[in-house]
Amino acid sequence: VYTIGPGYAHAEARKSPVVDGVVMRNSDGKEVRYPVLLTPTEKQIARNVCQAFRQAVCGFDLLRCDLGEARSYVCDVNGWSFVKSSYKYYDDAACILRKMFLDEKAPHIYTIPAHLPWRISEPAQPSDAVRNREQGTVGIPTQSEELRCVIAVIRHGDRTPKQKVKLKITQEKLLKLMLKYNGGKAHAEAKLKSALQLQDLLDATRILVPRARSGRESDSDAEVEHAEKLRQVRAVLEEGGHFSGIYRKVQLKPSNWAHIPKSSGEGEEEVPSEALMILKYGGVLTHAGRKQAEELGRYFRNN
Repeated sequence: VYTIGPGYAHAEARKSPVVDGVVMRNSDGKEVRYPVLLTPTEKQIARNVCQAFRQAVCGFDLLRCDLGEARSYVCDVNGWSFVKSSYKYYDDAACILRKMFLDEKAPHIYTIPAHLPWRISEPAQPSDAVRNREQGTVGIPTQSEELRCVIAVIRHGDRTPKQKVKLKITQEKLLKLMLKYNGGKAHAEAKLKSALQLQDLLDATRILVPRARSGRESDSDAEVEHAEKLRQVRAVLEEGGHFSGIYRKVQLKPSNWAHIPKSSGEGEEEVPSEALMILKYGGVLTHAGRKQAEELGRYFRNN
């Protein structure tokens, strides 16, 4: 669901990849979605999300459930986001955002004065256009104008599909890394985005991957799958040889905990024993996308 202020919401539906792990895509590699109508209750939910987060342009995920009674739940709020491909949505967005800006910066344009004169005491004066025509100065501007800015919602060019890898981790090295970047809190998640954080994760993964060798007869299917995902994480982090300019983000969410004696010997403390690692990557501008961006830049410059 995509809101533009509390009074407008555009909704699109998709098959949840949680069902079978498969993301349905079209021939262009884009996720298959189709517009849907929101129920009155869902429209109120969109209004509440928009107002609760104090964000006019706000995207969020709505999960529709039908367990005897049709209900909808907000499962994720993404914040600032726009619809991927809908001409009507962008036309609506332009009108609504324009009115928002004018209401904030030039409210007199849409405001009728509280008190209007019931009669005009002075004769009406001819407009500037009429006076210019009478004086023979048509086409000569009375004052110069300067373009100060262009406000536009411009979607990026073609990108590679975004991908996601999920795996459960129990290795002490990775759990310690999570505690390092979540402030040492047992129940807090850690988000790794900076080059330093991702390099730490890559170093840890390089150490763990040789230990997670697959192909041995004693390995179960789960162990083989886990080893393969670790190798995939390492390959994604090593891509490009650097961390700048390439979209990569890692979330570490604790899922199980254990109690161990405190280092002081007095009592116990709770520490994470298992966590969920989510690696998001992809979304890199393609050659076609770069060409689209350059053409748009030339259009703005020349027009």
